[in-house]
Amino acid sequence: MGKIRLRTRFLLSLLALSTGLTSAMLLVVRNRVEKQEREAIREDLHNSVRNYESFERLREATLTHTAVLVADMPNLRALMTTQHKAKIQDGSQDIWALTGSDLFVLAGIPGDVLAFQSSNADFPLDAAQESLRASLKRGNVWDWWFHSGRLYQIWVQPVYFDEQSSGTLLGFLVIGQEVSKSQARNFSNVASSEAVFRYGNEIAASTLSPEANGLLEQQFREGQGDQLETEQEIQIGSERYLGTTVRLSYGAGIPVSLSVLKSFDRATTFLKQLNRVLLILGFVSILAGTVLAFFLSKTITKPLARLVTGLHAFEKGDSSFPLDASGGDEVAEVTAAFDRMRANLQKTENEQKQLEQRLRQAHKMEAVGRLAGGVAHDFNNLLMIVSGHCELLSDRIPAGEPGRNNVEQIQKAADRAVSMTRQLLAFSRMQMLEPRVIDLNAVIADMGKMLARLIGEDIEYTFTPDPKLVSVKADPGQIGQVIMNLVVNSRDAMPKGGSIMVRTRNAVLDRTEALKRHPMQPDEYGLLSVTDTGHGMDEETKAHIFEPFFTTKGVGKGTGLGLATVYGIVKQSGGFIWVESAPGKGTTFEIYLPLGHATKIEDTKEIKPAAIPRGKETILVVEDEAAVRELACEFLKSAGYSVFEAKNGAEALETIAQSANAIHLVLADMIMPRMGGAEMAERLKKERPELKVLFMSGYSEHAGVQSSQISPQAILAKPFSIATLIGKVREALSGLPASKASEGEKVQR
Repeated sequence: MGKIRLRTRFLLSLLALSTGLTSAMLLVVRNRVEKQEREAIREDLHNSVRNYESFERLREATLTHTAVLVADMPNLRALMTTQHKAKIQDGSQDIWALTGSDLFVLAGIPGDVLAFQSSNADFPLDAAQESLRASLKRGNVWDWWFHSGRLYQIWVQPVYFDEQSSGTLLGFLVIGQEVSKSQARNFSNVASSEAVFRYGNEIAASTLSPEANGLLEQQFREGQGDQLETEQEIQIGSERYLGTTVRLSYGAGIPVSLSVLKSFDRATTFLKQLNRVLLILGFVSILAGTVLAFFLSKTITKPLARLVTGLHAFEKGDSSFPLDASGGDEVAEVTAAFDRMRANLQKTENEQKQLEQRLRQAHKMEAVGRLAGGVAHDFNNLLMIVSGHCELLSDRIPAGEPGRNNVEQIQKAADRAVSMTRQLLAFSRMQMLEPRVIDLNAVIADMGKMLARLIGEDIEYTFTPDPKLVSVKADPGQIGQVIMNLVVNSRDAMPKGGSIMVRTRNAVLDRTEALKRHPMQPDEYGLLSVTDTGHGMDEETKAHIFEPFFTTKGVGKGTGLGLATVYGIVKQSGGFIWVESAPGKGTTFEIYLPLGHATKIEDTKEIKPAAIPRGKETILVVEDEAAVRELACEFLKSAGYSVFEAKNGAEALETIAQSANAIHLVLADMIMPRMGGAEMAERLKKERPELKVLFMSGYSEHAGVQSSQISPQAILAKPFSIATLIGKVREALSGLPASKASEGEKVQR
């Protein structure tokens, strides 16, 4: 070392120091990022469990409601009074089809199975008998049944001869839904995690591979990874997972649980790439510093020391440490380059976090919306059957007669359920809309008196319209729903009173403003804003307000669908919604709606016919759901029409070809097996162009995807009443609105 020059020693020391700093920085960054990623995974696991618990409550409520309705059906009670096993088994097929469940059991009072229906042959009658006796012995109305790898969540509902309080117990009704691999996959897609449903230590449904399932079962048998409500690291083969387990069953018996797993190795893959980039940058920095120090060791010592200090600060997460880049030498240039690199890295990291958060939220909302829309669509058919038959019974049972009040209560419950399903469809952007060119000021002004009564006297309501507001294109009824939901939300945020201001104005967004409100495009919009002086929201609450069933209110004080409905309506209308809020500073919702380019504003007032028109024409009803088809036929026959039936489009074409009577109108569902309504209509357009077609659909996605040339006026939204059906039929037959097409007397029912 004595023969080595001082400059060389300085350079070697500098090289060693720079190498050590770079390595330390890489290690610190890696550890920090790994720790942050681990915390993010823990938070995702907690959110996934909370989301599943929300969906589980919805599923339990739906299954309970279905069981209560089915248990109160007169034909089920009549069937159970026979206590004849063969008759009950034969008669249970149609009742099972109405429930839409995977498992259906009717049992006598001792618990002996009288009728058994299952969508899967792996769950036999003997297993059902044994499981039922165990559930009755434990006294559980909610329970879990398991056999041969099949797991069912069931509800046991007593069946009484009359009212529950005074009636005679006839037996028990059991309705169950299978926890299948498809359900596990659906939950996995929503939660972006692996899902494992277990019965004891045996896996019933999982999104893992069969090999991984086998390894995981072995760990469960050894007592590993089985702690409830606690995050644990689990090694499955060569891959590490972070997971948490929540128990789904209650009381005694073999526990049923859900384990949510997220791959820690896959989540930290980007660390290798980050290390590689940082190594390259560190090597370049060391090389440049060594060369510069070799020529200007004395002049760069002081600036270099400050640069090293800046590096230390950057390692600790301080990106604001001041650097001296004055002067024109190489040290100043390196300092300036590092400063730019530091700023660019910080900017890139912030942008990446924002994009990742937006992407996760968008995927989450899309998955939740599709799941909610699918549930609402299937539930619509059941509600239509209940509501339609209640309407028929109401007309046949005079007021004051026994049973009339029961029918009215069922009708009210069905109406509330219809309202909830429509809100779910609105959130998932699948409801039927009739967009028109409207005057937004007029729509809000018409609602003024109703909104004032709705919010109460302790809240001041003001409406400030823009007199030069351009017309917008939207469904006036749904826009009214949006305004009412936002005003009610503002009212609930001000329990001690306050003020609500509704404003309208024209908004022109340039490219700069549009970038702040991604994914909006630079354009002209009609802006509707609702501002309140309530308690406001923090960032955590704002991140979840548009999710279905999310609410900050107490139990029983809200469904959590109000703002989710607003979000769905605005998005389906082609608009955008933004919220500005802070704790203690109130809240402002801004809704940007697309402009209407028509020269004339359409009338938003609905014209209702004075009476239900009668008719003598012949109508072909095409619907694959038997109960819905029979109900629609009964509605039409009560109005004087002749009716034919078909299960699908192919059968409808055969009926039309073979019928000796002239068919004037085809009433068809959009989605059916073998041949759907749109394809059938295209065939009829070529073969029978004079024949008119009216479509039925549960939600707009089915209607729009199949045929983009079908107008909203040619689609009848499910569920519908007899007046709505007859009015649409009359309108389709005459080519005029139903209020002008009425040619006969009022239907005598």
